[in-house]
Amino acid sequence: MADKNKNYVEYAKSLYQREKEAWSRIYEAVQQDARFLSDETGAQWNGRDYQERERTGRPALTLDKLGQFTRQVVNQIRMNTPTINVIPAKDGDEETAEVFKGLIKNIEYKSGADDAYDTAALYSVRTGLGWLRVDHDYIDDESFEQELKICRVVNNTAIYLDSQSIEIDGSDAKHAFVIDKMTVKEFREKYPDFSPCSFDDEKVKELKDADYISIAEFFEIEEEYKEFGLYEDGSRLEIKEGMPEPKAKRKVARKRVRRTKMSGSDILEETEFPGKYIPIIPVYGEEFWVEGKRQIYSLIRRAKQAQQLHNWWKSKEAEILMRQTEAPFMAAEGQIEEWAEDWKNPSKSAVLRYKTADALGNPIPPPQRLDPPQTPAGVFNAALASVDDIKAAIGMYNASLGQSSNETSGIAIQRRKQEGEIGTFHFADNLNKSITHAGRVLVCAIPEIYDTSRVERIIGDEDDVKEVGLNGAMVEGQKEEYDLKKGKYDVRVVTGNSFTTMRQEAAEFFTQVINQRPDLMQVIGDLAFKYMDIPGAQAISERIKKTIPPQLLEESDKQDPRVAQMQQVIEQGQAAIAEMQAQMQQMAQQLQDKQAEIQIKAQSEANKLEIERMNIQLEQQRVAFEQQKAVFEAQIKQQELAIEQEKLNLEKLKVLGQAEADVIAAGQSVANYGAEI
Repeated sequence: MADKNKNYVEYAKSLYQREKEAWSRIYEAVQQDARFLSDETGAQWNGRDYQERERTGRPALTLDKLGQFTRQVVNQIRMNTPTINVIPAKDGDEETAEVFKGLIKNIEYKSGADDAYDTAALYSVRTGLGWLRVDHDYIDDESFEQELKICRVVNNTAIYLDSQSIEIDGSDAKHAFVIDKMTVKEFREKYPDFSPCSFDDEKVKELKDADYISIAEFFEIEEEYKEFGLYEDGSRLEIKEGMPEPKAKRKVARKRVRRTKMSGSDILEETEFPGKYIPIIPVYGEEFWVEGKRQIYSLIRRAKQAQQLHNWWKSKEAEILMRQTEAPFMAAEGQIEEWAEDWKNPSKSAVLRYKTADALGNPIPPPQRLDPPQTPAGVFNAALASVDDIKAAIGMYNASLGQSSNETSGIAIQRRKQEGEIGTFHFADNLNKSITHAGRVLVCAIPEIYDTSRVERIIGDEDDVKEVGLNGAMVEGQKEEYDLKKGKYDVRVVTGNSFTTMRQEAAEFFTQVINQRPDLMQVIGDLAFKYMDIPGAQAISERIKKTIPPQLLEESDKQDPRVAQMQQVIEQGQAAIAEMQAQMQQMAQQLQDKQAEIQIKAQSEANKLEIERMNIQLEQQRVAFEQQKAVFEAQIKQQELAIEQEKLNLEKLKVLGQAEADVIAAGQSVANYGAEI
């Protein structure tokens, strides 16, 4: 076993040397770009020019013009937040696809995926290469359940992906190395059973605790080929001994991702990454192939010489302007030698003395200051032209930076801005393609990581949070079980404003609509308050929703049809009762009127008879009202009993279904036991 591990380490080291050599040319350019944009002294200068100016005391200015362009592109990408969407493919369904999407959004939220995306975008723009990484870990220190996460990569030259990969998102990579540095002391504490040995350093030396060694994390896809056949009934089965000859057959590779941590001499850890993809995803800047070799360019790669030229011309301009305050004096020989120190620094001397006559006694004029050297117009023009060269090399102009240009109309400014965005669109597009592949890695890994019966949090399109039961687990209100291992799903990424921005825009839009049409408050008032970020807005939204007619609400807001029907019956009964009560009140009022009339005409027997007749009629109507009320109450009771009976039937079916599943499972266990016997 030790020999096998040692052989695997040697195999990995030889593969690493090949990849290191293949990536060396790219990483050299990446590091040069990173240094060029750093604040290191003289980073944006030709080395010899900078040293010569420093040696002679002349100005060597660095006036960075490239930073604004990189920030503009990176921040534009940040504003258009990418969203991973999951869509059903073979045997998939929309509901499970929504669960996948909600899980991925929760993974992004918990692992800070926005930081990973922003870092990858920053590196791809500034140096031409960024990385994303998908990993998994235990939920907490006590749990045995794991969760996926998206990690940012801050050292973009510590990864060596399969150099034979040609896909823009690295989805076809067969292996990858991630090199990490740790001190010898840290190594001994973490791996006490192994001797420290650096993976990428062949030198043998006595290591001290403070020395750094490299540890390699090696991902490799291993393929196991099996032969499958297509049979007459349309089934696709693995061909085994004794099976009939299929009408067609093919070999299919089953992939597993072997994950190994190793030093220069030992395998330290060995696990398997879920899914079939290498979880290391490149984010290329501008990619181009020359004679079968990948070329990667940053935003500033072609503009570096123009930036160096700009620094040189601006330094030359400063040098000339500095000399204007040091214009020399012209004096006759021997005229100021006695006071030479005063004339060397006239600004520090209150009085400048000089001889008024030459050696022969002839009068001579006082010393005169000469005109300072004039800055050639060509120097100023060259400095300005170098800025235009930078813009042309990058493909971004004043309108793209929010600066005024020669455009006068809003449409012209917008079109020039769009031209600048189109010129750098490949950076955002390549990031979206890489995030799409990160979504594939997650969709492929989720069924293996979330494989137990558990309740997980998912996040919806409007950042609404809810819980869902997976793999047999159920939560209150969940209508069906979700088995993440069934069906296949595809991934696509869309970009746009974040939900917070869209929420603010929605609130502003609804407010404008209601200001123009106040009557619509009774129709869309709940939506107007729903998207407002003020205290109490959600409570107001819920209250207004209760006053909106049910037919105007969204399908998701409507109640169960049976409950709605029952409520309708109750409302009708209440309306009928209210109408009866109104009639009784009206009749009572009429009776009072009649009684007043009887009091006036106390002697009239006819009025007495009329009163009696009205009393009889009122009693009859009261009896009819009571009967109709009893009928409505009976109907309501019957509807309630019907709903209760339907609930009992559903519970009974659920119990029977569970019992049947238990019987089937028991049968399968007996069958398996019999087969083993």
